[in-house]
Amino acid sequence: MTGLCHRRLCVGVAATVAAFGIWGYVPGTWLDRAGFMTVVDGFANPPFFVSGSGVHVSPWQLRTFSSNSKPDKRQAPVIVSLGDDVDGIFQSSPLAPVDFAVVLRNFQRLGANKAATAAVLAWEVPDPSGLLALEKCLDRFESLVMAAPLSRGAVSSIMPPSFRRASVPLAAIHGDVNALPIVNRLALPGVVLGGEATFAGFSVLESEDSSRYAPLLAQWGDRVVFSFSLLTVLQRLNLSISGVEVRLGEWIKLSTKGPIVRIDQYGRLAAPLHPLAAYAEISAEDLIDGGENLFPKQAPDPVILRDDRTAVETATREFSRMLSSTIAALACDDGLSRLHPYPRLRMGWEISILLVYIILLTVICGASSFVRGLGFIALVGVCLSAQWIAVGMVSVWLPGLAILAAIAAAVIAGYFSLWYQSRRRLDQQA
Repeated sequence: MTGLCHRRLCVGVAATVAAFGIWGYVPGTWLDRAGFMTVVDGFANPPFFVSGSGVHVSPWQLRTFSSNSKPDKRQAPVIVSLGDDVDGIFQSSPLAPVDFAVVLRNFQRLGANKAATAAVLAWEVPDPSGLLALEKCLDRFESLVMAAPLSRGAVSSIMPPSFRRASVPLAAIHGDVNALPIVNRLALPGVVLGGEATFAGFSVLESEDSSRYAPLLAQWGDRVVFSFSLLTVLQRLNLSISGVEVRLGEWIKLSTKGPIVRIDQYGRLAAPLHPLAAYAEISAEDLIDGGENLFPKQAPDPVILRDDRTAVETATREFSRMLSSTIAALACDDGLSRLHPYPRLRMGWEISILLVYIILLTVICGASSFVRGLGFIALVGVCLSAQWIAVGMVSVWLPGLAILAAIAAAVIAGYFSLWYQSRRRLDQQA
Protein backbone atom coordinates (compact mmCIF):
# COMPACT_ATOMS: atom_id res chain seq x y z
CA MET A 1 0.00 0.00 0.00
CA THR A 2 1.44 3.40 -0.98
CA GLY A 3 1.99 6.08 1.66
CA LEU A 4 -0.78 8.29 0.30
CA CYS A 5 -3.33 5.46 0.23
CA HIS A 6 -2.33 4.43 3.75
CA ARG A 7 -2.72 8.02 4.97
CA ARG A 8 -6.12 8.44 3.35
CA LEU A 9 -7.31 5.14 4.77
CA CYS A 10 -6.23 6.15 8.30
CA VAL A 11 -7.82 9.57 7.98
CA GLY A 12 -11.05 8.17 6.52
CA VAL A 13 -11.45 5.52 9.20
CA ALA A 14 -10.57 7.90 12.06
CA ALA A 15 -12.87 10.67 10.80
CA THR A 16 -15.74 8.22 10.25
CA VAL A 17 -15.45 6.66 13.71
CA ALA A 18 -15.17 10.05 15.42
CA ALA A 19 -17.97 11.69 13.44
CA PHE A 20 -20.55 8.94 13.82
CA GLY A 21 -19.49 8.15 17.39
CA ILE A 22 -20.13 11.73 18.49
CA TRP A 23 -23.22 12.00 16.29
CA GLY A 24 -24.73 8.88 17.86
CA TYR A 25 -23.92 9.40 21.54
CA VAL A 26 -23.31 13.08 22.33
CA PRO A 27 -26.71 14.69 21.44
CA GLY A 28 -28.64 15.36 24.64
CA THR A 29 -25.56 15.24 26.88
CA TRP A 30 -24.00 18.09 28.89
CA LEU A 31 -21.41 18.53 26.11
CA ASP A 32 -24.05 19.06 23.43
CA ARG A 33 -25.95 21.39 25.75
CA ALA A 34 -22.79 23.40 26.47
CA GLY A 35 -22.16 23.68 22.73
CA PHE A 36 -25.68 24.90 22.08
CA MET A 37 -25.46 27.47 24.90
CA THR A 38 -22.10 28.70 23.57
CA VAL A 39 -23.59 29.29 20.12
CA VAL A 40 -26.75 30.89 21.54
CA ASP A 41 -24.63 33.19 23.68
CA GLY A 42 -23.29 34.69 20.44
CA PHE A 43 -26.61 36.25 19.46
CA ALA A 44 -29.01 36.06 22.45
CA ASN A 45 -28.54 38.41 25.37
CA PRO A 46 -28.10 36.44 28.59
CA PRO A 47 -29.59 35.35 30.84
CA PHE A 48 -31.57 32.77 28.93
CA PHE A 49 -33.24 29.45 29.62
CA VAL A 50 -32.49 26.32 27.59
CA SER A 51 -34.78 23.28 27.70
CA GLY A 52 -35.20 20.16 25.62
CA SER A 53 -32.73 17.32 25.03
CA GLY A 54 -31.10 18.17 21.71
CA VAL A 55 -32.38 14.98 20.04
CA HIS A 56 -34.76 14.69 17.09
CA VAL A 57 -37.85 13.99 19.20
CA SER A 58 -36.99 16.68 21.77
CA PRO A 59 -34.87 19.46 20.23
CA TRP A 60 -33.20 22.29 22.13
CA GLN A 61 -35.58 25.11 23.02
CA LEU A 62 -34.70 28.65 24.06
CA ARG A 63 -36.43 31.29 26.13
CA THR A 64 -34.80 34.61 26.92
CA PHE A 65 -35.32 36.67 30.06
CA SER A 66 -36.14 40.35 30.05
CA SER A 67 -33.82 42.31 32.32
CA ASN A 68 -36.54 44.95 32.73
CA SER A 69 -39.26 42.57 33.93
CA LYS A 70 -40.88 43.38 37.26
CA PRO A 71 -42.94 41.22 39.63
CA ASP A 72 -46.65 41.20 38.85
CA LYS A 73 -48.55 42.96 41.65
CA ARG A 74 -51.42 40.51 41.16
CA GLN A 75 -49.10 37.70 42.31
CA ALA A 76 -48.41 39.36 45.66
CA PRO A 77 -49.93 37.50 48.64
CA VAL A 78 -52.49 38.52 51.22
CA ILE A 79 -50.52 39.36 54.37
CA VAL A 80 -51.75 39.22 57.95
CA SER A 81 -49.38 41.53 59.79
CA LEU A 82 -48.34 40.63 63.30
CA GLY A 83 -47.45 43.98 64.87
CA ASP A 84 -46.64 45.24 68.37
CA ASP A 85 -50.23 44.91 69.68
CA VAL A 86 -50.19 48.36 71.24
CA ASP A 87 -53.87 48.02 72.26
CA GLY A 88 -53.27 44.80 74.20
CA ILE A 89 -55.72 42.69 72.21
CA PHE A 90 -53.83 39.45 72.79
CA GLN A 91 -52.99 37.69 76.02
CA SER A 92 -49.28 38.50 76.00
CA SER A 93 -46.58 40.30 74.04
CA PRO A 94 -44.76 38.71 72.33
CA LEU A 95 -47.62 36.38 71.49
CA ALA A 96 -47.98 33.14 73.41
CA PRO A 97 -49.00 29.84 71.73
CA VAL A 98 -52.65 30.40 72.65
CA ASP A 99 -52.58 33.81 70.91
CA PHE A 100 -51.24 32.26 67.72
CA ALA A 101 -53.93 29.59 68.01
CA VAL A 102 -56.56 32.34 68.10
CA VAL A 103 -55.07 34.08 65.05
CA LEU A 104 -54.81 30.90 63.00
CA ARG A 105 -58.27 29.71 64.02
CA ASN A 106 -59.60 32.94 62.54
CA PHE A 107 -57.70 32.13 59.34
CA GLN A 108 -59.82 29.00 59.11
CA ARG A 109 -63.03 30.79 60.09
CA LEU A 110 -62.50 33.25 57.24
CA GLY A 111 -61.90 30.49 54.68
CA ALA A 112 -58.08 30.44 54.44
CA ASN A 113 -57.56 26.68 54.30
CA LYS A 114 -54.19 27.22 52.62
CA ALA A 115 -51.95 29.19 54.97
CA ALA A 116 -48.31 29.98 55.63
CA THR A 117 -46.62 31.39 58.70
CA ALA A 118 -43.58 33.53 57.92
CA ALA A 119 -43.69 34.44 61.60
CA VAL A 120 -41.51 31.95 63.46
CA LEU A 121 -43.36 30.05 66.22
CA ALA A 122 -40.75 29.41 68.89
CA TRP A 123 -40.81 29.39 72.70
CA GLU A 124 -38.21 28.07 75.11
CA VAL A 125 -40.78 27.32 77.86
CA PRO A 126 -44.27 27.42 76.32
CA ASP A 127 -47.53 26.97 78.19
CA PRO A 128 -48.45 23.28 77.67
CA SER A 129 -52.19 23.86 77.24
CA GLY A 130 -51.63 26.77 74.86
CA LEU A 131 -49.11 24.75 72.85
CA LEU A 132 -51.57 21.86 72.58
CA ALA A 133 -54.27 24.24 71.31
CA LEU A 134 -51.83 25.65 68.73
CA GLU A 135 -50.78 22.22 67.49
CA LYS A 136 -54.42 21.14 67.06
CA CYS A 137 -55.11 24.33 65.13
CA LEU A 138 -52.13 23.74 62.82
CA ASP A 139 -53.34 20.23 62.04
CA ARG A 140 -56.69 21.54 60.77
CA PHE A 141 -55.24 23.34 57.74
CA GLU A 142 -55.62 21.71 54.35
CA SER A 143 -52.13 22.94 53.47
CA LEU A 144 -49.60 24.71 55.68
CA VAL A 145 -46.08 26.04 55.13
CA MET A 146 -44.02 27.22 58.09
CA ALA A 147 -40.76 29.12 58.48
CA ALA A 148 -37.72 28.93 60.73
CA PRO A 149 -34.26 30.53 60.64
CA LEU A 150 -31.37 28.14 59.98
CA SER A 151 -27.73 28.41 60.98
CA ARG A 152 -24.44 26.55 60.83
CA GLY A 153 -22.78 25.50 64.06
CA ALA A 154 -20.10 23.22 65.40
CA VAL A 155 -22.72 20.68 66.46
CA SER A 156 -25.31 19.65 63.87
CA SER A 157 -28.85 18.49 64.60
CA ILE A 158 -31.25 16.11 62.90
CA MET A 159 -33.33 17.71 60.19
CA PRO A 160 -36.94 18.11 61.39
CA PRO A 161 -39.49 16.05 59.43
CA SER A 162 -41.25 19.15 58.04
CA PHE A 163 -37.95 20.36 56.54
CA ARG A 164 -37.09 16.89 55.22
CA ARG A 165 -40.46 16.62 53.46
CA ALA A 166 -39.72 19.92 51.75
CA SER A 167 -36.19 19.00 50.63
CA VAL A 168 -34.49 17.11 47.80
CA PRO A 169 -31.31 15.01 47.71
CA LEU A 170 -28.06 16.69 46.65
CA ALA A 171 -27.92 14.37 43.64
CA ALA A 172 -31.06 16.03 42.24
CA ILE A 173 -29.27 19.39 41.89
CA HIS A 174 -27.37 20.17 38.66
CA GLY A 175 -24.19 22.15 39.24
CA ASP A 176 -21.65 22.68 42.02
CA VAL A 177 -23.65 22.14 45.22
CA ASN A 178 -20.57 23.09 47.26
CA ALA A 179 -21.31 26.72 46.39
CA LEU A 180 -24.63 26.59 48.26
CA PRO A 181 -24.87 28.00 51.81
CA ILE A 182 -24.40 25.25 54.40
CA VAL A 183 -26.67 24.87 57.42
CA ASN A 184 -26.99 22.13 59.99
CA ARG A 185 -29.52 23.18 62.62
CA LEU A 186 -32.42 25.41 63.58
CA ALA A 187 -31.22 28.80 64.79
CA LEU A 188 -33.78 28.93 67.63
CA PRO A 189 -34.80 26.42 70.33
CA GLY A 190 -38.36 25.27 70.76
CA VAL A 191 -39.53 25.93 67.20
CA VAL A 192 -43.02 24.61 66.41
CA LEU A 193 -43.20 23.22 62.86
CA GLY A 194 -46.62 21.58 62.73
CA GLY A 195 -47.62 17.99 62.09
CA GLU A 196 -47.26 15.39 59.37
CA ALA A 197 -48.85 17.48 56.60
CA THR A 198 -46.71 20.57 57.18
CA PHE A 199 -43.80 21.73 55.02
CA ALA A 200 -41.11 24.03 56.37
CA GLY A 201 -38.63 26.34 54.66
CA PHE A 202 -36.04 28.76 55.95
CA SER A 203 -36.81 32.40 56.61
CA VAL A 204 -33.27 33.57 57.32
CA LEU A 205 -29.84 31.94 56.95
CA GLU A 206 -28.00 33.27 59.98
CA SER A 207 -24.61 32.05 58.73
CA GLU A 208 -24.93 34.21 55.59
CA ASP A 209 -24.54 37.95 55.23
CA SER A 210 -27.66 39.87 54.26
CA SER A 211 -27.98 40.52 50.54
CA ARG A 212 -30.29 42.16 48.01
CA TYR A 213 -30.47 38.78 46.30
CA ALA A 214 -32.94 36.51 48.10
CA PRO A 215 -31.53 33.04 48.99
CA LEU A 216 -33.69 30.16 47.80
CA LEU A 217 -31.56 27.07 48.53
CA ALA A 218 -29.30 25.79 51.30
CA GLN A 219 -27.41 22.55 51.86
CA TRP A 220 -28.22 20.56 54.99
CA GLY A 221 -26.22 17.35 55.14
CA ASP A 222 -26.98 15.25 52.08
CA ARG A 223 -30.09 17.25 51.17
CA VAL A 224 -31.05 20.68 49.88
CA VAL A 225 -33.73 22.68 51.70
CA PHE A 226 -35.79 25.50 50.16
CA SER A 227 -36.76 28.96 51.27
CA PHE A 228 -40.14 29.68 52.81
CA SER A 229 -41.03 31.92 49.84
CA LEU A 230 -40.34 29.19 47.29
CA LEU A 231 -42.43 26.67 49.22
CA THR A 232 -45.39 29.05 49.41
CA VAL A 233 -45.33 29.39 45.60
CA LEU A 234 -45.30 25.58 45.23
CA GLN A 235 -48.20 25.49 47.69
CA ARG A 236 -50.11 28.12 45.70
CA LEU A 237 -49.70 26.26 42.40
CA ASN A 238 -50.29 22.78 43.90
CA LEU A 239 -46.84 21.62 42.74
CA SER A 240 -44.84 18.84 44.35
CA ILE A 241 -41.30 19.13 45.70
CA SER A 242 -40.17 16.22 43.52
CA GLY A 243 -41.04 18.17 40.35
CA VAL A 244 -38.59 20.99 41.08
CA GLU A 245 -35.54 21.08 38.76
CA VAL A 246 -32.50 23.13 39.76
CA ARG A 247 -29.52 24.17 37.64
CA LEU A 248 -27.21 26.28 39.78
CA GLY A 249 -26.05 29.41 38.02
CA GLU A 250 -29.00 29.22 35.63
CA TRP A 251 -32.51 28.57 36.91
CA ILE A 252 -35.03 26.80 39.09
CA LYS A 253 -37.93 25.23 37.23
CA LEU A 254 -40.83 24.66 39.62
CA SER A 255 -42.32 21.89 37.45
CA THR A 256 -42.51 20.80 33.82
CA LYS A 257 -45.14 23.50 33.24
CA GLY A 258 -44.48 25.76 36.22
CA PRO A 259 -42.64 29.08 36.51
CA ILE A 260 -38.91 29.38 35.80
CA VAL A 261 -36.75 31.43 38.13
CA ARG A 262 -33.26 32.77 37.38
CA ILE A 263 -30.70 31.98 40.09
CA ASP A 264 -26.97 32.45 40.56
CA GLN A 265 -24.45 29.75 41.43
CA TYR A 266 -25.13 30.25 45.15
CA GLY A 267 -28.84 29.46 44.87
CA ARG A 268 -30.00 33.07 45.15
CA LEU A 269 -32.32 35.05 42.91
CA ALA A 270 -30.21 36.37 40.05
CA ALA A 271 -31.87 39.79 40.07
CA PRO A 272 -32.17 42.17 43.04
CA LEU A 273 -35.67 42.78 44.35
CA HIS A 274 -37.45 45.98 45.22
CA PRO A 275 -40.21 46.25 47.83
CA LEU A 276 -43.68 45.37 46.57
CA ALA A 277 -46.88 45.95 48.52
CA ALA A 278 -48.98 42.96 49.51
CA TYR A 279 -52.18 42.19 47.61
CA ALA A 280 -53.89 43.16 50.84
CA GLU A 281 -52.39 43.77 54.28
CA ILE A 282 -54.53 43.04 57.33
CA SER A 283 -53.49 43.44 60.95
CA ALA A 284 -53.71 40.37 63.17
CA GLU A 285 -55.98 42.30 65.55
CA ASP A 286 -58.54 42.85 62.78
CA LEU A 287 -59.00 39.10 62.38
CA ILE A 288 -60.77 38.83 65.72
CA ASP A 289 -63.95 40.55 64.57
CA GLY A 290 -63.31 40.32 60.82
CA GLY A 291 -66.22 39.61 58.50
CA GLU A 292 -66.41 36.93 55.82
CA ASN A 293 -65.03 39.27 53.14
CA LEU A 294 -61.95 40.32 55.08
CA PHE A 295 -59.75 38.17 52.83
CA PRO A 296 -60.16 39.22 49.15
CA LYS A 297 -61.76 36.33 47.26
CA GLN A 298 -59.79 36.98 44.07
CA ALA A 299 -56.43 37.03 45.83
CA PRO A 300 -53.99 34.14 45.28
CA ASP A 301 -53.34 31.54 47.99
CA PRO A 302 -51.98 31.20 50.59
CA VAL A 303 -52.75 33.83 53.23
CA ILE A 304 -49.48 34.53 55.05
CA LEU A 305 -48.89 35.49 58.67
CA ARG A 306 -45.91 37.87 58.75
CA ASP A 307 -43.88 39.12 61.70
CA ASP A 308 -43.76 42.92 61.61
CA ARG A 309 -42.86 43.63 65.25
CA THR A 310 -40.33 46.40 65.83
CA ALA A 311 -38.40 44.21 68.28
CA VAL A 312 -37.38 41.57 65.72
CA GLU A 313 -33.82 41.30 64.47
CA THR A 314 -32.68 43.20 61.38
CA ALA A 315 -32.46 40.08 59.19
CA THR A 316 -36.02 39.06 60.08
CA ARG A 317 -37.29 42.58 59.44
CA GLU A 318 -35.63 42.57 56.01
CA PHE A 319 -37.11 39.13 55.25
CA SER A 320 -40.58 40.44 56.10
CA ARG A 321 -40.08 43.61 54.07
CA MET A 322 -39.16 41.70 50.91
CA LEU A 323 -41.58 38.80 51.34
CA SER A 324 -44.28 40.07 48.95
CA SER A 325 -41.84 40.93 46.15
CA THR A 326 -40.00 37.61 46.51
CA ILE A 327 -43.18 35.55 46.25
CA ALA A 328 -44.47 37.63 43.32
CA ALA A 329 -41.14 37.18 41.49
CA LEU A 330 -41.25 33.40 41.98
CA ALA A 331 -44.91 32.90 41.15
CA CYS A 332 -44.82 33.72 37.44
CA ASP A 333 -42.37 33.92 34.54
CA ASP A 334 -43.83 36.85 32.62
CA GLY A 335 -40.27 38.03 32.04
CA LEU A 336 -39.63 35.07 29.73
CA SER A 337 -40.11 35.17 25.97
CA ARG A 338 -42.03 32.48 24.11
CA LEU A 339 -40.46 29.08 23.65
CA HIS A 340 -38.28 28.99 20.50
CA PRO A 341 -37.35 25.48 19.24
CA TYR A 342 -34.15 24.60 17.34
CA PRO A 343 -34.88 21.27 15.63
CA ARG A 344 -32.21 19.10 14.04
CA LEU A 345 -32.16 18.22 10.35
CA ARG A 346 -33.57 14.92 9.20
CA MET A 347 -31.31 12.01 9.93
CA GLY A 348 -30.53 11.46 6.23
CA TRP A 349 -29.41 15.07 5.79
CA GLU A 350 -27.15 14.92 8.85
CA ILE A 351 -25.52 11.70 7.64
CA SER A 352 -24.99 13.26 4.21
CA ILE A 353 -23.28 16.33 5.74
CA LEU A 354 -20.96 14.13 7.79
CA LEU A 355 -20.07 12.01 4.74
CA VAL A 356 -19.25 15.14 2.69
CA TYR A 357 -16.87 16.32 5.41
CA ILE A 358 -15.26 12.89 5.68
CA ILE A 359 -14.65 12.81 1.90
CA LEU A 360 -13.18 16.33 1.96
CA LEU A 361 -10.87 15.37 4.81
CA THR A 362 -9.57 12.30 2.99
CA VAL A 363 -8.90 14.43 -0.11
CA ILE A 364 -7.15 17.20 1.83
CA CYS A 365 -4.86 14.80 3.66
CA GLY A 366 -3.08 13.99 0.38
CA ALA A 367 -2.04 17.63 -0.22
CA SER A 368 1.16 19.39 0.90
CA SER A 369 1.63 20.35 4.54
CA PHE A 370 0.70 24.02 3.92
CA VAL A 371 -2.43 23.20 1.89
CA ARG A 372 -3.41 20.53 4.40
CA GLY A 373 -3.22 22.94 7.32
CA LEU A 374 -5.08 25.63 5.39
CA GLY A 375 -7.75 23.11 4.38
CA PHE A 376 -8.32 21.92 7.95
CA ILE A 377 -8.64 25.53 9.19
CA ALA A 378 -11.08 26.33 6.38
CA LEU A 379 -13.26 23.34 7.22
CA VAL A 380 -13.37 24.36 10.89
CA GLY A 381 -14.29 27.89 9.87
CA VAL A 382 -17.06 26.70 7.57
CA CYS A 383 -18.43 24.39 10.29
CA LEU A 384 -18.51 27.11 12.96
CA SER A 385 -19.95 29.71 10.60
CA ALA A 386 -22.65 27.33 9.41
CA GLN A 387 -23.54 26.45 12.98
CA TRP A 388 -23.90 30.10 14.01
CA ILE A 389 -25.88 31.02 10.88
CA ALA A 390 -28.15 27.98 11.24
CA VAL A 391 -28.98 28.81 14.86
CA GLY A 392 -29.15 32.59 14.51
CA MET A 393 -31.00 32.87 11.20
CA VAL A 394 -32.66 29.55 10.41
CA SER A 395 -33.27 28.17 13.94
CA VAL A 396 -31.71 24.78 13.16
CA TRP A 397 -29.16 22.84 15.23
CA LEU A 398 -26.53 21.22 12.98
CA PRO A 399 -24.28 18.28 14.00
CA GLY A 400 -21.36 20.66 14.52
CA LEU A 401 -19.73 18.71 17.34
CA ALA A 402 -19.60 15.57 15.18
CA ILE A 403 -18.01 17.56 12.33
CA LEU A 404 -15.39 19.09 14.64
CA ALA A 405 -14.65 15.64 16.06
CA ALA A 406 -14.14 14.31 12.53
CA ILE A 407 -11.72 17.17 11.70
CA ALA A 408 -9.77 16.66 14.94
CA ALA A 409 -9.54 12.90 14.32
CA ALA A 410 -8.41 13.49 10.73
CA VAL A 411 -5.64 15.87 11.83
CA ILE A 412 -4.37 13.41 14.44
CA ALA A 413 -4.61 10.40 12.11
CA GLY A 414 -2.92 12.29 9.26
CA TYR A 415 0.07 13.32 11.33
CA PHE A 416 0.31 9.88 12.92
CA SER A 417 0.33 8.30 9.46
CA LEU A 418 3.14 10.63 8.33
CA TRP A 419 5.15 9.88 11.45
CA TYR A 420 4.62 6.12 11.01
CA GLN A 421 5.68 6.22 7.36
CA SER A 422 8.81 8.25 8.11
CA ARG A 423 9.66 5.87 10.94
CA ARG A 424 9.33 2.87 8.60
CA ARG A 425 11.60 4.49 6.01
CA LEU A 426 14.25 5.11 8.65
CA ASP A 427 14.00 1.50 9.80
CA GLN A 428 14.35 0.25 6.21
CA GLN A 429 17.39 2.46 5.59
CA ALA A 430 18.98 1.19 8.77
